[in-house]
Amino acid sequence: MKAYWIILRPVNLLLTLLTQGLFYLSASRVYTNNLIIDWENIRYPAALYNSLACILIASGGYIINDIFDIETDTINKPHKRIIAKSIKLKHARIYYAILTTIGIGFGFLTGLGMGILCLTMSVLLYFYSSDFKGENLQGNLLISLMAGMVVYVASRGVYGVSKTFFAEYACIAFLITLSREMIKDIEDMEGDAIQGYNTYPLLKGIKKTKILSFISFFLALLLLPIIYFQSYEILFLAFSAVILLPFAAFIAIKMYKAKNTEDYSNISKYLKQIMFAGLISCLVC
Repeated sequence: MKAYWIILRPVNLLLTLLTQGLFYLSASRVYTNNLIIDWENIRYPAALYNSLACILIASGGYIINDIFDIETDTINKPHKRIIAKSIKLKHARIYYAILTTIGIGFGFLTGLGMGILCLTMSVLLYFYSSDFKGENLQGNLLISLMAGMVVYVASRGVYGVSKTFFAEYACIAFLITLSREMIKDIEDMEGDAIQGYNTYPLLKGIKKTKILSFISFFLALLLLPIIYFQSYEILFLAFSAVILLPFAAFIAIKMYKAKNTEDYSNISKYLKQIMFAGLISCLVC
């Protein structure tokens, strides 16, 4: 049973829940005092249904991705492979269908628009795994879009948005995820080449991929001053100057110096960490 839990990437699901929780809180702050939360601004049970729909559809996405990646993971991540090793392929497909169907159901419980969005996300995640993943930047862009949608979906869980910059933070999530996806493609080049994929590093080379990854990361950082000059919150400025920018400089140096698979694996982790740290700043902007 442990394998059925691990394949869902519980840490990633927890980050999704925490991210949406942060934005529910941020959007419900009272103008006169950021520490006071207007709980009546949260749409219950819509907010709960939104979050459940997101994590269930994401879970299904992880499973179908692993199903299509059996051969690649045998090379790139043999110690982490679960499908056909700890979970039978047939059972994995059933598991995927159940979680995805329930996730779409929760989406329709929220509303027709949300239900259609969840259905669309599920279909796109399937085709990402089956067709788009190894094709240039198409798969990377799709996964990055899904990351931005996590923030957007949170906006559907509140009645009114007060000081939360949903569009800006959705863009930050999109851009940092895109940067991370390209770094992951460099990390997985050996297995992707054997699988016959045409990822950006295989088509354009590592140097160009690193440059494009850095540009995407840099564009995400440019959104921080945009948020500040709309909010003029000193706490946000301090958080960015003391935590986000030094960490970003550290990551940029690591990108420049990266040479082997371990280096790119570490950078991927750092990018995930700084994205979550950046999202936390929504509570002080």
